[in-house]
Amino acid sequence: MRNLTVFSILLLLCFSISCSNQRESDYPAKISDKIDTYLTKAMELHNIPGLALAVVEGDQVVYERYLGKSSLEKDAPVDTTTLFRVFSATKLITSTAVFQLIQIGKLSLEDSISTYLDDLPAQWQQIKIKHLLSHASGLPDLIRHESTLSDKALMEKLSADKMDFITGSQFRYNQTNYWLLALIIEKITGMTFDEFVFKNQFDHSNDGVLFSSNSLEPIPNRAVRYFYNSKTHAFEKDTNNSGQRGHSGNGLNITLREFIEWNRKLDNHELLSSEMKSKMWEPFKFTNQKDHFLHGWGNYPVNELDSYGFSGGNLAAFRKFVNHQTTIILLSNGYEIPAYDIIINDVARIAIPELTAKKRTLEEEVMSLAINRRFNEATQAFMKLKEENPSTDFDNLKWNINSLGNSYLYRENNIEKALEVFKINAEANPSWWVSMASLAETYELKNDRLHAIENYQKAIRLNEGNAWNYNEQMKNKIEELQNN
Repeated sequence: MRNLTVFSILLLLCFSISCSNQRESDYPAKISDKIDTYLTKAMELHNIPGLALAVVEGDQVVYERYLGKSSLEKDAPVDTTTLFRVFSATKLITSTAVFQLIQIGKLSLEDSISTYLDDLPAQWQQIKIKHLLSHASGLPDLIRHESTLSDKALMEKLSADKMDFITGSQFRYNQTNYWLLALIIEKITGMTFDEFVFKNQFDHSNDGVLFSSNSLEPIPNRAVRYFYNSKTHAFEKDTNNSGQRGHSGNGLNITLREFIEWNRKLDNHELLSSEMKSKMWEPFKFTNQKDHFLHGWGNYPVNELDSYGFSGGNLAAFRKFVNHQTTIILLSNGYEIPAYDIIINDVARIAIPELTAKKRTLEEEVMSLAINRRFNEATQAFMKLKEENPSTDFDNLKWNINSLGNSYLYRENNIEKALEVFKINAEANPSWWVSMASLAETYELKNDRLHAIENYQKAIRLNEGNAWNYNEQMKNKIEELQNN
């Protein structure tokens, strides 16, 4: 690792083992050792400054570790008191708050949002609570406007914007949805969003949980959120500030111990009844019949085992393997290459007996082989991983490999290495238009016009009708190549 040597990580790992909760004592040592080794390698490979991870089985915390640095400048270690921003994983808390109101009869999934919010534009009248929770509203996203606007000014601008799509027809992740949910919670309860959540989900007196969407706010024990600057090869502090309005979508700051306790309450029906949790985890019925999302939670299969949860900021992830009574919580504060989904999925493969016994392929194996330039082996490992997970798209892994190829192409100016990396995705994911477009661009830089045109044409066919439509740009590229 660039900022922490392997030796220092191992020292911190030893420390974390000694201070971990004694509830781990019955957990098989072999599995703990495998996760320890895995995390050490993953932090090295992805250049992660600090990380905390827990595995909960039933009512037992069977694995709990604190690794690396919460602040590089202060040389402060991650420990049980470290607060992490979980960013969009906050939406799990907001979704739970909505269902708590449904449980006591104050709200319904079928309620129109105009019941609670005044002076909404005509095109918003058909939007219901369920559409906000499932990102099926079609509302314009507030992130396109200045974060310094007042609530009134922002609402006026959003009201003047066109809808992104017909309500209920598809999934599109959108921050406006959860801001409006917070306003509705406040209207119903007469409390601020923060007050309602603290009263109904956390202990008011606890300093291991707070809301702040301002990365620059000085908060004791909070891990610094870092961005990696690929030009300077150094970490830089995050300066993002979403303000009070961001609390319901990205504002939770929490220690691993407090997230574990929140999960215990959820499991023991202290937050929601079994019936309410089942409703929260029901798939929303999008009219396009292809998108898949629950009510504020995602469904992430790992080797065909369902898990419910969400992630945030490419840093934090919360996953419940409900049918296997296993929950995995990951908190971190930076990376050079994103790793949150990869780590959660692989820890599940190591920790859940049904997967451990079958010795499933790890996603980190693919990344490690690609980074170490063993391209053919990486391709074979990726294809084996996909065979073992036929219902998984591996978005995070695909984009990570694509980013690695771009790094070779633009940072190192090494076209041949970039080409080999892009071939991994193209062979393992032949239906992904981005892999073909990346190949085409690389062939274009090699002055190989025939292969460039061929792959641009493939990318255009694969991308037809998708939300990210770069087809016109790629058609222009083909025309330029044919004319030169």
